[in-house]
Amino acid sequence: MLSLPHSTTLRRHGPEADFIEPLTSHDWQVSDEDLLHLSLLHESCVTDTNAVLPWQYGAPGHQGPIGIATNPHEVIHQDDPDLLHKLQQCPDVDIFLPVGLHGNGYCEDAVAYAKYLKSRLLPVWALEVKLFDPEVGREVDYYDLCPRTPVIFFQHYWDGVPSSPRWPENKPIYLMPNIEMVELTPEHYWRVDVVLCKTKVCYDRVTRWFEEEGNPRNAQVFYTKHTSSDQAQFARKRLADDSVAPKDFSDVRFIHTAGTSIWKGTKQLLDCWTSTPGLPPLDLYANEGSYNYLMQGAYDKWVWWYSRSTVNLHFGMMDRLAFSKLTAEAAFLMCPSLAEGYGHYINQARAAGAVIVTTDAPPMNELIVSNAMGVLIPTKIEKDARNGMLGGNYSDAHGLKNADGLLAAVKGEGICESVKKFVASTTTEQRAAMGANAREQYHKDTRFFAQAMQELREFARRSS
Repeated sequence: MLSLPHSTTLRRHGPEADFIEPLTSHDWQVSDEDLLHLSLLHESCVTDTNAVLPWQYGAPGHQGPIGIATNPHEVIHQDDPDLLHKLQQCPDVDIFLPVGLHGNGYCEDAVAYAKYLKSRLLPVWALEVKLFDPEVGREVDYYDLCPRTPVIFFQHYWDGVPSSPRWPENKPIYLMPNIEMVELTPEHYWRVDVVLCKTKVCYDRVTRWFEEEGNPRNAQVFYTKHTSSDQAQFARKRLADDSVAPKDFSDVRFIHTAGTSIWKGTKQLLDCWTSTPGLPPLDLYANEGSYNYLMQGAYDKWVWWYSRSTVNLHFGMMDRLAFSKLTAEAAFLMCPSLAEGYGHYINQARAAGAVIVTTDAPPMNELIVSNAMGVLIPTKIEKDARNGMLGGNYSDAHGLKNADGLLAAVKGEGICESVKKFVASTTTEQRAAMGANAREQYHKDTRFFAQAMQELREFARRSS
């Protein structure tokens, strides 16, 4: 049970609660321009991996008719002749994103912060480069230019930056944790000034942990929700509407995109499909190496041959536009995750207005909150040492006490029962309504996140 206030509003941060009012039914829609802005930022993040990416890139007013950014000059490279001037434009909060973190997931996290904080993504070189400043008559670096600007770090990927002798003593550290992962230690949390929680389960556990183990820097914990790019909208912008087929809610056919993850419930999904006749077709997309590692011989690439229900395996990583088109066209997404830091692929399915089948465990059931917007698979929660210090099974000192686990122990038979019940009990119209409800909640959560980021900017200004 989450220790949040029993109210239609939610605590934002700190020991003295701040509350917000829920959005009305009239103001939940996010504009097309703002959605495209997120997609353009994400596209730049995953392709131009060693650049400073400012929020202005692809912003409303700088978007072409086929879904392109018309201001590519906003992206900053190390050979920029105006580098000093551009780096000294310090936002309220900066974002550190090293080169190795420019995959789909962390780029989704990063560009959401960049857009709604009106911030920028900084690689290591932007922190270290020395530039001659004629106004002071000497070389300066980022720490001279922005000595009190807070920096967001993702998970444990700090790359030694706050330990640099150049890091100013009073420069705040903001942390975005993925609490299901093992790498964060008590020392990380004790060192930060702000924790940004994308989920209620994160907010609950981090605040409890500080109460139990101490909070030497009086770190503030913000519950912000989060958002992701709308890949379905991006496909229609880039490919044109008539190139993207409309969703067909009358013909149930599931899509499962595992990518390189071992936490998406892929094996349990195949346990269901291979053993049970009469299920709808399943198209499963995965990296072949990750698939083989996960299956350990349980299901080889010939699984389609002996499966009792239709399974189509698709190996290899799709390019971004192909994935966007798949997301736009798919009416039914199978997402039985065992664990998530947030759940971007679930959120992108919400944005696309699909029917989503996922596990009834946090944070997955924070995105699909009821059967009115998707299908929740009943599951038990287990403790797993791989879930780290907040997961209820931490072997070292300072783990969260009396905590439930963070691993959804979903079973193949549970998936099967949920799918069969869904197919038998819903009409085409009901399925379309579920997708529409999921899409509406995506927009509402994005608006919530945007408001939370404005509050974070104001907090950062007050604290500097």
